[in-house]
Amino acid sequence: MSLLFNLTAVQPIHSAKFHGGGSYGEVIFWAMVKRGEKFSCVYDSRKYLDPKIIDVCKGKNIPLFDIAVQTPQEIIDANKIDTFYTPLYSLEKKWNIKVKRFVLTWHGARALEMQYSPLGISFAKKFSQKAEALVRYRESWKRLYYKPKYQELASRIADGRAETITVSEHSRASIKSFFPELMDKEIPVFYSPMIEYEPEGFLPPEVQTKKYFLLTSGARWEKNNLRAAKAFDELVTQYETCGKPFDFKMIITGAANPKVYLKNVRHRDRFVLLGYVENKELEFLHKNAYAFVFPSLNEGFGYPPMQSMRYGVPVAASGTTSVPEICENAALLFDPYSVSEIKNRMIQLLDSAIYELYAGRAKVRYAEVSKRQKEDLGKAVEFILD
Repeated sequence: MSLLFNLTAVQPIHSAKFHGGGSYGEVIFWAMVKRGEKFSCVYDSRKYLDPKIIDVCKGKNIPLFDIAVQTPQEIIDANKIDTFYTPLYSLEKKWNIKVKRFVLTWHGARALEMQYSPLGISFAKKFSQKAEALVRYRESWKRLYYKPKYQELASRIADGRAETITVSEHSRASIKSFFPELMDKEIPVFYSPMIEYEPEGFLPPEVQTKKYFLLTSGARWEKNNLRAAKAFDELVTQYETCGKPFDFKMIITGAANPKVYLKNVRHRDRFVLLGYVENKELEFLHKNAYAFVFPSLNEGFGYPPMQSMRYGVPVAASGTTSVPEICENAALLFDPYSVSEIKNRMIQLLDSAIYELYAGRAKVRYAEVSKRQKEDLGKAVEFILD
């Protein structure tokens, strides 16, 4: 078998240098390298790619083809590739390739599930990003662009021209919900594997250990951090009005456009807005947080709650898409569209008895999910290798 691994899936997409689908792809890649499998890779030299991946490809003689030089189809034809695997599906026309065996991980139907919001324009910094945000998730755009593209993929899976796995029961059901022709199609669920980093770093000077609520992925409006920031801001106001001490802060990582947050809160001094932080530093922030708040509007799996639960840090999370499945009873769930309900969960976590209950549940749930992730990683690689 000659297998081509799509590394462009782990490279930057939209405004995100790093993303969940990319992290997933990296874990699959390293698992295949560890097994000593013979395969080749395709990437885009015009975008960032982890130097460690480039080095291991050179060191282990893994061919690395560049789509800036050849199209994916040209690479497949010239090198007699019979199996193509991509850890993240792309709607771009150049990836509509012909190959004997096309394998993908379909993370879910976010493009069809999400509702349009003008917040996308506020969060975008570049003109091209703002232009995309004007149409992305609009019903007309779903009907004219997303649905036909994904319909083509679903048809390929239905008639056996493509094979897919997915990362959660939610994602599998969502795919089948939007594409009835796949209702009776076997789509294996292998929990999304996660890279575990050891925490390294330090807290910002004005922040104390266990005295902050943590939010991550602040550059993406779909992560819904603005509502959580407003909820925390209201909580500060409430304490001040009552004349009671409240010395907590809120850290938001990945806040590439701080103005979006600062213009919507009163207590700006309570917010620590960080840009991109390295993985080990992010892990350090998870470990030392009082609690982690995950108000995301849509997830195919959702790594961040597990990153906090690893350290017994209580989690308050959105009660939608895959989050309840992954977190189960280890997180306080809320309506992500309700600022008051997000504040409600923060207040609950300030109660010591509730806090200790969810701190204990966090460690238990992390162990359960981590165990399945490790088992499913092997199964996913076996599926890809047929």
